[in-house]
Amino acid sequence: MRRIDVDELYRLYHGAKQGSVRWEGLQIYRVPWEDEGLAAWRRGEPQPPSEESERSLASTRRAAEAGRLHLRVRGLRRPATEYTRHEFEVAYPENAAAGEPTVVVDLDEHPEFDGIEDFVVFDHDSVMWYRYDADCHLLGYDHSDDPALVADRAALLERMLAVAMPFTEVVL
Repeated sequence: MRRIDVDELYRLYHGAKQGSVRWEGLQIYRVPWEDEGLAAWRRGEPQPPSEESERSLASTRRAAEAGRLHLRVRGLRRPATEYTRHEFEVAYPENAAAGEPTVVVDLDEHPEFDGIEDFVVFDHDSVMWYRYDADCHLLGYDHSDDPALVADRAALLERMLAVAMPFTEVVL
């Protein structure tokens, strides 16, 4: 396993031949590029332009147009946090329109998945973990192409997907 930077992270997403499946299990994410959008949502205003968001959506559109699927699997605990409500109302619809579907695992019904660190499996060839501190601030990214680690995370995703539902069917 090795630490990678954000440019390497984007290369993994862009280089995926079939796509990726990402697990998000935290209920709050404290990343600076989302602060303005979250504040605007709280005020009931439209989302301001965001370079990070636009870069991500453009990448998602290109991948979808090329036939690559990037799927997000989101863990949900109730009551939903403010951050989660924002994601369901703003981010997930935008992502879906760009070609990235989101499905949800209810962690109250499936506590076996609660506490699992965020990760992404790329093409069943490699896995990357998002690392966060105790306050949900992003610390960095760790990557591995170890077949045993990849197989473990891919099998975990299969179990999650078996109980997941589209975010549009979830009542918060």
